[in-house]
Amino acid sequence: MSRRLLFSGVVWTLVLACAWPVCAQEKYPVRPVTVIVPMNPGGGTDLVGRAFAEALKKQLNQSFAVENVPGAGSAIGTTKLHGAKPDGYTLGVVGGFLVSTSLLGAAKFPVADLTHIARLSQETFVLSVRSDAPWKTLAEFLEASKREPGKVTLGTAGSGALTHLAAEALNQKTAARLNVIHFAGGAKEMTAVLGGHVSGGIFSQVEVLPYSGADPKLRTLAVFGEARTDKLPQAPTLKEQGIQGVPPGPWQGLAAPKNIPEPVKRSLVEAATRASQDPAWLDFLGKNGLASAFLAGKDLDAFLVEEVETIGALLRAIGLLK
Repeated sequence: MSRRLLFSGVVWTLVLACAWPVCAQEKYPVRPVTVIVPMNPGGGTDLVGRAFAEALKKQLNQSFAVENVPGAGSAIGTTKLHGAKPDGYTLGVVGGFLVSTSLLGAAKFPVADLTHIARLSQETFVLSVRSDAPWKTLAEFLEASKREPGKVTLGTAGSGALTHLAAEALNQKTAARLNVIHFAGGAKEMTAVLGGHVSGGIFSQVEVLPYSGADPKLRTLAVFGEARTDKLPQAPTLKEQGIQGVPPGPWQGLAAPKNIPEPVKRSLVEAATRASQDPAWLDFLGKNGLASAFLAGKDLDAFLVEEVETIGALLRAIGLLK
């Protein structure tokens, strides 16, 4: 009888041990996951976040709901991610904007103070104006700013955003006198350019493609990446135009609050790795002119260290960081 009781006690101990927390971790996620996009709906970061959320949904058989939390060049949304409960049920889209806002102090925590799951994609910045604008080339646009300093305006996605850094670097590298105007995200910046409220804007390529078809509403004067893009083949690169040292474009990644459970992190990294090869995700990248740039683990950690150093050097060079 005592042996039966002892055996029964051992069984129940094992059952309870499996029930919490080990088995709960193995079942992650057991409820919907929120994905914070720290930009307005409709911009490049938002589009990437929504597309990858769908890819994760298929891998983990759970809902991944996007929540837009814009403001302060992304700092409000990334700060909300930073302060969220570290259980894997709040994730966020990050990118170069996280690095710049962290270094500038808008996001009051270091880049390493998040759990970085994966780098997902890479794209190029472009400088675009309305199709009926008087400037046919970037040289004309820049020269106009020098003739009448402050009159030619250039939009960005927000103070401290990577587009802000690119705009200031463009001024510095070319001696242009562009009046840099900040908006709360790429979508509002696009509205301002299309409405003629600013002369032009720096955008992610994905943001200008809907306005660059057979009846274009935008004219792209420059591509910031190393090579021309097949989506906008007529637009020369900055390098072709003798301009170097300007940030080429944004990357997008997935992160979680610091100190999420290791089994949850492992599940997310494995799911993100599989999702990066999902045909629908790859089709989204191709249609929107983005490159797959998947990194995880030590490779991702090394990339982030280098990115902090590179963007920090650029911020110091243009006087935004001491």
